[in-house]
Amino acid sequence: MTIVGYCRLSRDEDKENYSSIEEQKRIIKDYANTRNWIIKDDDFYIDDNVSGYTLNRPEFSKMIEKVKGGEIDVVIAKDLSRIGRNNGKVLVLIDEFKNMQKNLILVSEMGGVYDVLNDRDDTIGITTWFNERYVKDCSRKTRDHMYSKQKTARLIMGNYYGYKKVFKDDIPMLYVIEELRPVIKLIFKLYVEDGMGFQKISQVLNEKYLYPTPSEYYRIKHLERGKVYKHKVQNKWTKDMISNILTNEIYTGTLVTHKKRTVNIRGKSVNLPKEEHFVFENHHEPIISKEIFNLAQEIRTKKFKNNTSGANKKRDYYFSGMCECADCGSGMSGVVIKRKVKQKGYDCSRYRQFGTNACYCHEVKENDILIHLKEFLKFTKNQYLDEIKNIKIEIKQDKKEDNKHKLQNKLNILNEEYKMLVSQKIKELSSANNEFQKEIIENTYKELEKEKMNSISYLSSLIESDEKKNSEEKVQKLKTSIEYFDEIIETQKPNRMMLQMIINKIYIDKDKTIRFELKTDIEKLYKI
Repeated sequence: MTIVGYCRLSRDEDKENYSSIEEQKRIIKDYANTRNWIIKDDDFYIDDNVSGYTLNRPEFSKMIEKVKGGEIDVVIAKDLSRIGRNNGKVLVLIDEFKNMQKNLILVSEMGGVYDVLNDRDDTIGITTWFNERYVKDCSRKTRDHMYSKQKTARLIMGNYYGYKKVFKDDIPMLYVIEELRPVIKLIFKLYVEDGMGFQKISQVLNEKYLYPTPSEYYRIKHLERGKVYKHKVQNKWTKDMISNILTNEIYTGTLVTHKKRTVNIRGKSVNLPKEEHFVFENHHEPIISKEIFNLAQEIRTKKFKNNTSGANKKRDYYFSGMCECADCGSGMSGVVIKRKVKQKGYDCSRYRQFGTNACYCHEVKENDILIHLKEFLKFTKNQYLDEIKNIKIEIKQDKKEDNKHKLQNKLNILNEEYKMLVSQKIKELSSANNEFQKEIIENTYKELEKEKMNSISYLSSLIESDEKKNSEEKVQKLKTSIEYFDEIIETQKPNRMMLQMIINKIYIDKDKTIRFELKTDIEKLYKI
């Protein structure tokens, strides 16, 4: 008869209650001696620092395969929680031992020894349920602890290329890595001002510069500290790296936490809606201004929508991605107009591809668009200045709420979930057989109710503060746009970034009539 011992330890368990691996081995050997069985050190299967919620553990899986193969007859463990903390899976495993006529002996279970083949198991279901409740309670406490840290910016997950994490009084702080500041600024410049795409930027970094990639930089720093970097190292810049940097608000000095949540124990994480994120403005020194970052996001959205890329551009066009055919709705392609002198211009992309069967020729010189734009901005500037004064008054007088439909719906759902939670607790309490079960139910639902109420309180405060915040942002947006008006009017060669700041669309019809749609559209933004 082949007899083995099994030991498991998880570091996240209560340190006052778990037994060390050596202590578990001693308990198992002492019991084996009472049965005149000998278990050597080589006869133990040990999973150190592995959660009991899953049965997919290296040594445990190897042992079970040998049990099923008839190579092991008896498995001895300290107690059932060492075998596993998943109620359903452990009960199924016990049935499998019985069906195979293999024995599982738990030395310290239910106040004594539990022998799967020879003892009654009337209360074993309660034991497995309690073990599962324990690990779920640990998991919930861990989530609550992380939630609390995320809510107060005391938890910063992962690394951010360009910043180093330094702990002060157990609080993580982010500081700019000066040697990496230039590459972050360069990436945003190439994307926003020079109109390059992700692929083109990565190509430029690989060919012209010596900045290390994120994984390469982390590997170097690990080696300097005498540590081994275990992750895959990519020595060449890729478009995914560029995308990750361009879309991360961390570079504006803003920390955002609580972006994801794990749906169950050891389960996959899901993305949370933006209204549930914790946003900390001015958390650390920014590398990029918020204006540049927001502009990068707008450009990215437009490129995705229009399925365009800056990777193969041969010429720089001021209004690339902004012009649209007013007749068919297609984008306007940058072209070279060949008359007496070659000049940059734009034409309907649908016409250029399919001819007059699809649309009309809309050829217009880029310089003509620029002249019209300057006149348009001069004409509208005073109107914008007057509107700002009126908006300030309206903000003070207007008591109507902004559109909060999504946030309000989320709040309504949370309130309904809370009511259902209370109702379910009452049902379970009424069916409990003793005070011990009632106490467990009360403690379990207390944590769930607390978590739900925290979410309700947070969302309520978010809705209340939303109107004021939106109004202030809108006024600031107008002020910023007027500053760019002056710069565009006065310069001979406008910066593409400035144009992107204020222009939403430029519509051109077959008669070469040019119409501008600004991002700061007062009539759309401030309907009273």
